[in-house]
Amino acid sequence: MTRGRRPLRVGVLGTGHWAVWCHGTVLTERSDVELVGYWGRDRSRAEAAAAATSGRAFDDLDDLLAHVDAVSVALPPDVQATVAARAARAGRHVLLDKPLALGLPGADEVASAVRDAGVVTVSFMTLLFQADVRAWLAEAARLADEHGPWEGALVHCSGSIDLPDSPYAGSVWRRERGGLWDWGPHALSLVKELLPPPERVVASTGARDTVTLGLEHTDGAGSVLVLTVTAPPRAVGARAVVWGPAGRHELVLPADTLRESYGRAVDEFRTCVRTGRRHRLDAAYGRDVVAVLDAAQRHLELPTATRTTAVVPAVPATVPT
Repeated sequence: MTRGRRPLRVGVLGTGHWAVWCHGTVLTERSDVELVGYWGRDRSRAEAAAAATSGRAFDDLDDLLAHVDAVSVALPPDVQATVAARAARAGRHVLLDKPLALGLPGADEVASAVRDAGVVTVSFMTLLFQADVRAWLAEAARLADEHGPWEGALVHCSGSIDLPDSPYAGSVWRRERGGLWDWGPHALSLVKELLPPPERVVASTGARDTVTLGLEHTDGAGSVLVLTVTAPPRAVGARAVVWGPAGRHELVLPADTLRESYGRAVDEFRTCVRTGRRHRLDAAYGRDVVAVLDAAQRHLELPTATRTTAVVPAVPATVPT
């Protein structure tokens, strides 16, 4: 840390496995960050989280916000949407989890609050902070520049919250919303790097919670996403394939660099707070991901006989840099 520079004071919003194992552990290890403590809906869990890492438990969210410069959110997405907007309105920078919300109104609220407050946000799109994925995407961009744009992509993400050691077995929102909302942001983050923005989406259901999305992109390219969080144990895994004039290229997605990826997000978040620069994966980016998922959800809720395609809502005004 540069001499004389005060550490960024951060509070973690959330007290579950992810809040402690990932957020708390990584924040405690950063010399330029001070983990002030945890806020959650259960005081005893907040105390346990603080005892396991650092800081103290807070009963009141406003009390925590008064003691920090920024918050790192590790809450269910429907709760995140409310508290992230509240933190932004209080002038606190926000490191966001994915998905930003479980519907477009909540995502729009966060994006609007952030825009009005002028605070820094980073959406922790896990894959886009993983070194192997970044290297693969950089090579994909080079190939597209050399040979022509990619014409299509497939992302298949199969996880299982039913495995005996899964820390997410009790996740209510994952049980209710399934692969579309859990894996969907991961898959879309890759597609958004490889292809132009999606314009239209169709969705269909499969075994258990499996959802398949077909996306039409602005230049005529297409992509398919297959998503589930209740796959049979032997079917667990994730991969991405892209094709076009440069050929066909595949990536088996890594699954064991989560804390390292979050650490990279924290470092970039810290830099943006210090410099005042906007991060490209900000709340507006998170909002655009939710717009696609929301359109897919609406399509799934239509009577089967009337389904055509659902239009992805237009992106709102760009957040000022």
